[in-house]
Amino acid sequence: MKRVLVICPTQRDRLNLADERILDRFDLAFVGDPVRPGMDPTALIEQLAALRPDVRGVFGSNDASAHIARVVSDRLGLPGPSPAAFLRCHDKLASRRVQAGAVPQATPAFAELYLDAADPAAPPLPYPIFVKPVAAHLSQLAFRIDDDLALHRALRRARREIDTITAFDRALVGRPFRSMIAEELLAGALVTFEGFMSGGEMTAIGVTDSVLHRNGISFKRFDYPSSLPAAATRTMAAVAAELMPALGFDGSLFNIEFFVQPDGEVRIVEVNGRMASQFAPLVAAVHGVSSYELQLELVSGGRPQLPPARPDMVASSFVLRTYRDGVVRSVPDPERILHRYGHAHVELCVRPGERLSDLTENDPVSRRLAVVALAAPDRAALAQRWRDVRRMLRFEIEPLRSPVA
Repeated sequence: MKRVLVICPTQRDRLNLADERILDRFDLAFVGDPVRPGMDPTALIEQLAALRPDVRGVFGSNDASAHIARVVSDRLGLPGPSPAAFLRCHDKLASRRVQAGAVPQATPAFAELYLDAADPAAPPLPYPIFVKPVAAHLSQLAFRIDDDLALHRALRRARREIDTITAFDRALVGRPFRSMIAEELLAGALVTFEGFMSGGEMTAIGVTDSVLHRNGISFKRFDYPSSLPAAATRTMAAVAAELMPALGFDGSLFNIEFFVQPDGEVRIVEVNGRMASQFAPLVAAVHGVSSYELQLELVSGGRPQLPPARPDMVASSFVLRTYRDGVVRSVPDPERILHRYGHAHVELCVRPGERLSDLTENDPVSRRLAVVALAAPDRAALAQRWRDVRRMLRFEIEPLRSPVA
């Protein structure tokens, strides 16, 4: 069995790694608590580098733990992308510059905004634009900008808050990250292409559709496989096959968010040098192999094999949200859902006693209560299963007067 170090495992990691296929092949060593705001990653890295654990690979599933894993793996001389290659994906400005050279047809117009410089006298690009930090998580300090006043307000807020948002990256990389990236506003169908690099070759896993609530911000669910035509998937795969080697990225899963326009043209939203962990149960349902297993194989030096997708299976990751603030008094028991749908993955995102507006792993206008992955032979049956599960997801939340956001 291959022994693999699992960095700062989350609830999602533990749910997905409790898989008989994985446990039969990998000896997993869990290290550290889930990454929280204010964590100094350097202490954990130095501790592991000094111990030099006897492992074949180092695994992390999200932005923070995957970044730590790449640094630890590099210090221990183990397989996987270099920290520099990971950072070329994670740093949105650095990534855009590589994209512009490697896949210009899929790269939106962009410009850098220095927060320690005076506000620009003219907009960096024609309005409307989208502005976000070069290093951040979820939708932190991300703004649609339609005029000069909105741009100046966004930059003032970013100057106040950027150091808190980028503290983890600053500690890990030693750079200030006091820049924003301005980009042309993108539109179309929002999807995620996931694949992996092994030996310099790209293997496509598949494309997942992102379905948004009417506010255009909050994700309602993620559908796999995508409903887009196969030609769009081939276009995204061709972009990925050019881009990932240009980024110097190898030996890991990755995912690229795209907007697919009605004419089939694609534009890159962002590149992530890690697995899309929320989609792992969907990949497992459709292909029979979890993307967690694929990633463990890669980081331990193996070459994974992806079975073809089943034509008789679809899957979705559903997100139950609330748009009001409150204190959680009780949460449902997932066992009731698992008893009815044994294949389901149920993540409870809140605990009794927590105030919703204090939680950080959310978008600017809502709070997640639960994330549930389900599979079925077709979309109609899947939607019925979700309606059934929603009736079992009873949260008791004491309302507060202030809004969530």
